[in-house]
Amino acid sequence: MRQFLLFLMCWAPFSFAADTRITREGLDFYLSARTPEQTNAFYSARGLPINAVQEIAKSCFLTVGLYNRRTDIVWLDLATWHFADANGREVTRVSLPQWTARWKAMQFPLAAQATFGWTQLPETRDMQPDENVGGNVPVVPPQGVFTLTARFPTGAAGTGKPIEISVPGLSCPRDGAVK
Repeated sequence: MRQFLLFLMCWAPFSFAADTRITREGLDFYLSARTPEQTNAFYSARGLPINAVQEIAKSCFLTVGLYNRRTDIVWLDLATWHFADANGREVTRVSLPQWTARWKAMQFPLAAQATFGWTQLPETRDMQPDENVGGNVPVVPPQGVFTLTARFPTGAAGTGKPIEISVPGLSCPRDGAVK
């Protein structure tokens, strides 16, 4: 709980009025899109090399927070999340393994990779009752608005009724990104 609150406090100065907060079937869901300038400032302040900050600023970062208020397990699996633009075309999510490959190719220091990694929403994990998790979900910035449809299986084996959350009208803010 403390790590999640610390993470959200780090991003708190960057919150927008357009934040999305949804509670569905005992799952609290929070989402906020970050401007490239916010993302640049956040990672620069953590000592990441400028070439890494420039690479990061090419993506659109969605900060997500989840809290399981249920009495059973909720499963997070980013591979089941679907991002689509207004024409139904897929918006590409940049996974942590894809970032790791980029960092390796750039000979990015391992300590900085770890710093970046702890700021990302886990690719998969279980959320026990009264547990929360938070982090960033980067996507390749689409032109215009897009929709996120997130599915969360439930129950001990993930075979319970899934919770589905749809967030339409998302956009990637644009501003003074690192060039």
